[in-house]
Amino acid sequence: MKTITVPLEEYNELKRKAEAYDKISKGNSAKGKASVAKFTPEELSARAKKAVEARIAKYGQKKH
Repeated sequence: MKTITVPLEEYNELKRKAEAYDKISKGNSAKGKASVAKFTPEELSARAKKAVEARIAKYGQKKH
């Protein structure tokens, strides 16, 4: 594993943000599964395609 040196203040800020994110995202998996259960297979497919197109637009990925 490679290591880097980060000032303690920056490390503490990153750690605080990571912990806040963990609190916010806790339970999202269960919410996502409940949301998915409401959709038909066709709606899920359309939703997935829309998500892929958004990622391609954002990051410039090529379609395979």
